[in-house]
Amino acid sequence: MATKRRSPPEPITQSDFRRAAITRLGIVAFFFVGNVAARFHVAANEPDDLADYDLFLGVSTACHVVIAAVNGWALARTRTRELRAWRATTYASAACESMAVVLGLWLSGSHAISFNVLWCLLLIGTYRVYFDAALGRFVLAAICGLEVALVVLQNRGVLSMVPLHAGALATAPPTASAAFALMRLLGASGVVFVLATFTARRIRGSENALRELNEQLEERVSSQVSLLERAGRLRRYLAPQLVAKIVDSAADPVSVRERRHLTLMFADLRGFTALVEHADPDVVADVLNTYFDEVSTIAFSHGGTIDKFIGDAVMVFFGAPEATGDRDQALRCVRMAIEIQARMQTLGPLLAKRGGVAELSARIGIASGVATVGSFGTRHRADFTAVGPPVNRAARLEPLAPPGGILVDGETRALLGDECELEARGEVLLKGFAAPARTYLVVGLTERGEDHVLVR
Repeated sequence: MATKRRSPPEPITQSDFRRAAITRLGIVAFFFVGNVAARFHVAANEPDDLADYDLFLGVSTACHVVIAAVNGWALARTRTRELRAWRATTYASAACESMAVVLGLWLSGSHAISFNVLWCLLLIGTYRVYFDAALGRFVLAAICGLEVALVVLQNRGVLSMVPLHAGALATAPPTASAAFALMRLLGASGVVFVLATFTARRIRGSENALRELNEQLEERVSSQVSLLERAGRLRRYLAPQLVAKIVDSAADPVSVRERRHLTLMFADLRGFTALVEHADPDVVADVLNTYFDEVSTIAFSHGGTIDKFIGDAVMVFFGAPEATGDRDQALRCVRMAIEIQARMQTLGPLLAKRGGVAELSARIGIASGVATVGSFGTRHRADFTAVGPPVNRAARLEPLAPPGGILVDGETRALLGDECELEARGEVLLKGFAAPARTYLVVGLTERGEDHVLVR
């Protein structure tokens, strides 16, 4: 069963009614002045029609006064937000305008026939296009109903008005002339109403399509803004490089695991255990968050990927999700570690005082090598992390580093070349490794480095 096609909705806002009321006041003022001026013209050139014109002027002036009053009242109530009052004002104005123009057809004289007919049609078309179907039908019914009523009253002899006619009907009986004028007006009004309805539907259809497009655009913009906000929240829990890659890629870029050459750093706070034992939880959280915030800022500035925070320890690696070259990654990691230790020289005493402990300092271990990088975990929760020998080696080197020191393995030493000044610390047997590892203490960057910072 075919569904009935509905016309597009035609919402009318308060601003539409307000603009129409202002326009209507201007038109009323224009026609009142014009009618008064025409009265002097009739008195000078067609004195026999003066009585009929005075009758028309009285009726039209009364209609104009009513129109001006109701629209002025509506405009004066600027605080009203009810559309019902505006619609009532518009219906009253439409009725008065219809009465004035139809009576003009009957009373104003033959010189105004074409003008008044056109004005009738203009009223019908304007109300139908500018407002909605209900107001358009009301004006159509008012004009045609008044015309029919006047013709019927004249044919019954109740009214002695002579309907307007022209051309070949000038000598026709009044009844025939009135019937012809009525058919002409009704036919023209019907055609205008149909055309105005077609135009209004096309206009409303375009407006509704544009409105729907704007709503869809607003939804898409809102969705994109929400996505950006969520991405911003993700940056608190994931590395910025990883968030950017996830957001930019349609597929899951971290679901693929691969072997990469990485340089990794483990750092923790010496003296943190004493702080936890006697300090309030809020103080512990404040000290730890301040430390992590400083380390994160420095790590991001060097392009490091923060893997995780483990108690008071932090794990950072270079080489994933974006690789910059084995040597460059090692240099970036060491420069980052040097900057962290330099920052801790001033931050450590402040945090120790805040936590009520004697000392807080950082120990850092760095290792390089091939590790597996990707997403590890369950279908409910997963981490983007690295696993492999260099990860374990860096974790084992960190507790062996002196307070405020940076300890690197032999592979990292080979990658650094002469960019760093290192001090050999011999070989150590790390837990989980069969062969001993050569270790080196970072003294600072050489003159070839971008920064010349010595760690004491």
